[in-house]
Amino acid sequence: MRREDRVLIVEDNASVANAIEAAGQEFCYTCDRATDGWEAIEKLETEQYAAIVIDTDVPRHSGFGVLTYLHEEVGEDLPNVIVMTNSDRDEVRRKVSGNLTIVRKDDAVRELTRVLCG
Repeated sequence: MRREDRVLIVEDNASVANAIEAAGQEFCYTCDRATDGWEAIEKLETEQYAAIVIDTDVPRHSGFGVLTYLHEEVGEDLPNVIVMTNSDRDEVRRKVSGNLTIVRKDDAVRELTRVLCG
């Protein structure tokens, strides 16, 4: 499967992940899920993704740990990465480096649609 065909959703809340997955599938993307940071990193080691949606507050290595991994492997430019949070977005921005898209969880579906539609 080509990179353009896949979306990674890093979210431990099933209802949020389901909504994001439905949006990805609407555009004919296969969606992989990870419910914690370590599982996400394992998937990132073996697959490439057209978009990655990461919750900052997943267990076992958190979304911030996944972002650190991505920065080390890919670099600072991560235009296809969407960071979800229910915390203050400015506070999250101070914790992560690079030019990342940071949205509230309820805006994640809309942002994913924007990324996938180019």
